[in-house]
Amino acid sequence: MRLTLAILAAGRSARFGRSKQLEPVGPSGEALFEYTVYDAIRAGCDRVILVTPPRDAELLRTAAEIRLGTSFQVEFLAQELEDVPAGFRPPGGRLKPWGTGHAVLALRDRVDGPFIVANSDDFYGPGVIERLAGRLKDARMTGDPSHFLAGYELQNTGIVADRGVNRGVCGVDASLILERLEEVTEIRAVNGDLLGVGIDGEERSLRPERLCSMNLWAFQTSIFEHLSAAFERFHARLRDPIESEFLLSEAVGTLVETGRSRVRVVPTGVAAVGLTHPDDVAAVESGVSLAVAVGDYPTDLGEWFEERKGGIPR
Repeated sequence: MRLTLAILAAGRSARFGRSKQLEPVGPSGEALFEYTVYDAIRAGCDRVILVTPPRDAELLRTAAEIRLGTSFQVEFLAQELEDVPAGFRPPGGRLKPWGTGHAVLALRDRVDGPFIVANSDDFYGPGVIERLAGRLKDARMTGDPSHFLAGYELQNTGIVADRGVNRGVCGVDASLILERLEEVTEIRAVNGDLLGVGIDGEERSLRPERLCSMNLWAFQTSIFEHLSAAFERFHARLRDPIESEFLLSEAVGTLVETGRSRVRVVPTGVAAVGLTHPDDVAAVESGVSLAVAVGDYPTDLGEWFEERKGGIPR
């Protein structure tokens, strides 16, 4: 089974203030996407696609080629504002990308088999991508049409008191089949509780062990047909032509609620950290350093990628 890793790197890093995609957080200057590529290669991925913004595509391409080398297939795909349904045009003055759901949809002409989707600015922890790849392989062998989502406990996703983060909060049945996925914003730790704002604008109290999405998915190609129809509906009812986004969590949440797709949540049992604000850098560096110290990752990923030219090191 050929398996592709798609890394979503087209965000504008507005809150971070500089390119999160290239922020050096590893002991040898590694960016977070390098750890995701490392995990994916060891899980059996033989192809990597970076989804980039049109204007910074060359910068990301150069950085990726320098960091990852040429020992395996790396491709680049610009997420274009002009990639809209037939009969529509991008709104004048729009600069913001259409969102994570559109970034996945942009892959539809480049991916013809199962694939993993990950953010470029998150550190997902060891073994998680390997588990997702295994679930995809099993699904293909048994004819199961399911997609898969890595589920992290909210308390293990770097939520703090002084700045809010957004998470797709999962509702699952007894078999861990996803029933709903609600985008909850501004989640903070407050007096031992986790509080956030739901899509209705009301404050939510969230259990620390509640599973959430960090946007790490394993999809089969059937997702493209459903996302295409969903994006067409989104674009036809565009609320804010300049700011509205077609978010993957919201789109898949609607697909599972309406029975169009089935997603199985795979609990990870590990912590994930990511870059949203500049103050997140220290926590991310600490998380990466700990994983390197216990032997989950090499001290220098650049050397590991270089060694792959003579075979895949373990």
